[in-house]
Amino acid sequence: MIELMIALAVAGVLMALAAPSFQQSMAGNRLSTAASELAGAVQLARSEAVRANRRVSLCRSSDGSACSGISTSWPGWIVFVDTDGDGVRGANEPVVKSGTFDGPVQMLSSSNVTALGESITFRGDGIARAANGQTLLTATLAVCMPTLQPTENVREVNIAFGSRTALRRRNASGVCATPDNS
Repeated sequence: MIELMIALAVAGVLMALAAPSFQQSMAGNRLSTAASELAGAVQLARSEAVRANRRVSLCRSSDGSACSGISTSWPGWIVFVDTDGDGVRGANEPVVKSGTFDGPVQMLSSSNVTALGESITFRGDGIARAANGQTLLTATLAVCMPTLQPTENVREVNIAFGSRTALRRRNASGVCATPDNS
């Protein structure tokens, strides 16, 4: 009986030590998955624009079928063929892919994306332009969780030179804030 109680006590201590690490790992995986899916959506929009030689947009969406206006956090997104080039999905413009952000995961866009009405449009040449229509787009989409576990609570999808995308991790000290454009 004493051996059983000692075994249970040791198991309890091990579980108490493992639980926080497991929660941190789950939160990190949730962030990485959401950021990878978002980066894939950006790359899909670009490749679909080149393939079809048409404008394809990625925009903020709250219902998975229409673009929604400027807000602090994106509940979801859609990629659609933007036949009229206005960055807003019309009734006859097909959705290529959509996604959502669950639970404590938030997605915030930098000011260059906000200036475009919370959408990024790739032209037939695969290049996205800034709001002035001339400059190549440099912007950041940040996927974050307002937590200190994991310490790197932000995953950023950077868009540079109008089409190059990169993922990076950042420690934001548990805060979800609007990212800069770099």
